[in-house]
Amino acid sequence: AACLMISMILKAITALGLPVAVLLSGGWILSRVSGLGSVVNQLTQAGHTVPTALNRRWFGYGTREVQVYWHALQESGRRAEKTSLQLDLAFPFLYGGTLAASLLWAQATVNESFQPMWMVAAIAIVMIADWTENLIQLGQLAHYQDASLGGSRLQSAWIRVASCATVIKLWLSCGVYASLVGLVFKIVLTG
Repeated sequence: AACLMISMILKAITALGLPVAVLLSGGWILSRVSGLGSVVNQLTQAGHTVPTALNRRWFGYGTREVQVYWHALQESGRRAEKTSLQLDLAFPFLYGGTLAASLLWAQATVNESFQPMWMVAAIAIVMIADWTENLIQLGQLAHYQDASLGGSRLQSAWIRVASCATVIKLWLSCGVYASLVGLVFKIVLTG
């Protein structure tokens, strides 16, 4: 019985730990490969203030906040931001797949009557929001870089859509991870 309980606890830790590890390590890898983390560190060490990244703003952002953030990144940071946004288009497949697999396993393990398609649908919405955010920011970043030729060309309506996508992505992700934590907790308690 003790071996069975230990096995169940290890599976539960894996079910929770794997998606969290993928999410955290994926963000770290994107920052390293794109060079964005390095640029932000250099700017910060040089005494510049770099605002919170757009993709981490839980309550959204507007055109002014986008201008301030991209201006603070300077040219090298904007190039790295572009690379990061492009690379981040593939990342939802990785975190979405890992999270879906863990949720479905945890749901099946506790024999919940909850329909697994609701969980998969929530993850799909998070992934679509992430792609929407990235694609719009890529398009608007091209407009921002052209602004040096004369005034800002950012499109506020598209910025609002990207901001909504960011908010949906962050809050719904939080809810999905909380559901996973709840299922894992139930696995450990009822194991």
